[in-house]
Amino acid sequence: MADDVLAAVRERARANLFWKYLGIEVDAAGEGWVKLRVPVRDELRNAAGAPVHGGVLATLVDAAVGGALGTYGSAAAGGVDQATLDLNVSFVGAARGDTIFAEGKILRRGRTIAFGETRVTDSAGTLVAVGRATYMIIAPRT
Repeated sequence: MADDVLAAVRERARANLFWKYLGIEVDAAGEGWVKLRVPVRDELRNAAGAPVHGGVLATLVDAAVGGALGTYGSAAAGGVDQATLDLNVSFVGAARGDTIFAEGKILRRGRTIAFGETRVTDSAGTLVAVGRATYMIIAPRT
């Protein structure tokens, strides 16, 4: 089951053009959680050698919660869509190194709303951002 969820989340991630542009890859996934990885390159910084831009970290908070929500049932197969309703990010450190990671999990999922949280770390394991996102779950049209 876990391998099926991981494969479905990776397939959905490959279809997301924004994720592809940022270089977001899915390292691991299970029901209600994901671990994302982004190789750091200069395009993700304000200047060569600077820390990763905060907008990238905020995107990872959103993406990890959305990815975690996408692990549930038909959502993992693309049968349910979703939209971010609220996003809150606290930046607690500078992301340095060659990779950043985002671990997102769903805290509570209802019929139409889901709440999740994410921790973003750099390759040294330094916590660089934490955040929460609220998502609307959109049922497929019949």
